[in-house]
Amino acid sequence: MGILHITVFVFITIIASFSLSQVYALPIVFDDDYIVEKFATGLEYPITMTFVGEDILVIEKNTGKVIRIQDNGVRYNEPVLDVPVSNTFEAGLVGIASVSNHVYLYFTESLSGLDKYGVENSKNTVQQYDWNGEKLTNPTLIKELLAVANVHHGGVITTSLNNEVYFVIGDQHQRTVFQNIPAETILETGSIFKIDTESNNNVELFAMGIRNSFGLAVDPVTGYLWDTENGADNYDEINLVKPGFNSGWLSVMGPVDRYNPDTGGVQTIPPPFENFEYSDPEFSWYVGGIRDTSLPSSECSSLSSCRERSQVGPTAIAFPDQVSFGKYSDWLFVGDFHNGIIWNFQLNTDRTGFVFSNPDLSDLVLDDNDEIDEIIFAKGFQGVTDIKFHDGVMYVISIGDGSIYKIYSKELAEEKKIWNVEMLKLLKTRTGSEYINLSNTDFRGINLDNVNISNINFARANLSHADLSGQDITGIILTGANLSNANLTGVDLSGMDLTGTRLTGVDLSGMDLTDTILMGADLSDTNLSNTILTNANLENAHLENANLLDVNLDSANLTNADLRNTILVDANLSNTILAGADLTNAAVTGIILTGADLENAVLTDTILNCGATVKDKTAIQSLECYIALFTQTCKFWIFNLCD
Repeated sequence: MGILHITVFVFITIIASFSLSQVYALPIVFDDDYIVEKFATGLEYPITMTFVGEDILVIEKNTGKVIRIQDNGVRYNEPVLDVPVSNTFEAGLVGIASVSNHVYLYFTESLSGLDKYGVENSKNTVQQYDWNGEKLTNPTLIKELLAVANVHHGGVITTSLNNEVYFVIGDQHQRTVFQNIPAETILETGSIFKIDTESNNNVELFAMGIRNSFGLAVDPVTGYLWDTENGADNYDEINLVKPGFNSGWLSVMGPVDRYNPDTGGVQTIPPPFENFEYSDPEFSWYVGGIRDTSLPSSECSSLSSCRERSQVGPTAIAFPDQVSFGKYSDWLFVGDFHNGIIWNFQLNTDRTGFVFSNPDLSDLVLDDNDEIDEIIFAKGFQGVTDIKFHDGVMYVISIGDGSIYKIYSKELAEEKKIWNVEMLKLLKTRTGSEYINLSNTDFRGINLDNVNISNINFARANLSHADLSGQDITGIILTGANLSNANLTGVDLSGMDLTGTRLTGVDLSGMDLTDTILMGADLSDTNLSNTILTNANLENAHLENANLLDVNLDSANLTNADLRNTILVDANLSNTILAGADLTNAAVTGIILTGADLENAVLTDTILNCGATVKDKTAIQSLECYIALFTQTCKFWIFNLCD
């Protein structure tokens, strides 16, 4: 059924059902030769991404921020760009692609200059930026587009083999010639446009009749453009999009020989668009006969009881980069927003369509549960919004848990394991006194038992799942390193510089982190219960979903820290700087706040002592509007005196 105005590709209503405080199991890959792991976390409604060098730029739909992520999954402290967006429903910062040192963005620009809800004073815009290695600068306007509805904004961007740039806009419910209906006013909606980057960014119409698309990709072998499209009530599509392609909306959804709103077939397009020719999709989903058996923990037993969950919402579409993705070099992958599925399709010999072993799929329509097994690659994501391939690895954005996942072959993992073994042999021969630079090195899963790692530079190294228990880390450098899910038992981290270090999923409970520098560190989903963080610097740190039960943060600096959904029960926050910190949905009962600085802290729906809850939807602008009352049994109450 797809992403439509009734279900509204619900970045609002569906995403609201995704609780960021929930703990999800890893997604499942149905091919046993492949591994899935969480790569980056703590993103706020991530939509799509692009690679710049070895780093990733990922965009957040609602915040208008472009976030830079290192190749080891660690986020940089500051966004590389922050644009004012209108972010209601499908609007916002929704498209990104890169060509050389240029980055292209598609976003619904707020003309007020402020983030807001509603689109009445906004416009869709495509901008080119320069990438200087740290920031996006020098914006250049490429194209302005209509922004008159809450839905069908489009915005996905991709690049061709010749460095051309494609972007798509949905119909926005505007019924014009671009949707196969003659009209006096031609509105540039429901279309795919091409930017000629070699010719002063000239923009031309490439395809039309597009209802609502969230996926564009170019085949790295043929150079052909493909898209995914969402039907109004059925027949979500995968299309091969050649120049002059007409997808048929609103005359037709899915193949013409199936049910369509206009039984008269495809309408004739009037001049000057008569050369845009209709083509049937290469594949469609008809959900009327599909139940949600592909979903985990399904409890519905009838179509009526699980209809909403059986909708297909195709978003991302991607081809392997031909470097190495094992047996899948001749396949195409599609993300599913509604079901958290990655679908896979084997390409035919000329890569213009698909081949199936199941004869029931010969009609190129999925309309029965029995047809699912052949084309499902993975499931269990919390709404797939993008898929990208890089160096033989599939990167998947899961919007519901604000994460990026990696899928790669066990063969690739084995190659890394062999490399680690050889490196271990070298490390075991050292005395420990000499300095070794191993920055940016991949040591995933390495066991450093009986290895002297003192005086080693591990800056930006990938040490995820590594065993560092009991290690002497004298002289070691760990800034920007990925230590997610590492074993740090018995390691003395007090006073260390861990700026930008990723520590997600690490058990730091009961450890002494006095004076430790954790600026911009990623501590989301980390166990910090009973941890001593006295005088620690956690400015701009990511602590969402962390367990800080009984933590000692006396005199710590948490300026602008992200504490959404954290557990701060019985924590000591005496003299703690929480200026600008985001405590949305945090549980902070029983805390001690004597001398704490809460100026401009965000306390939206924060659960306070004695069951009190702050419902104010805006950040606290000044403590002059609030009175804090301390007692023995109820240490912290807040009364809003601003009204």
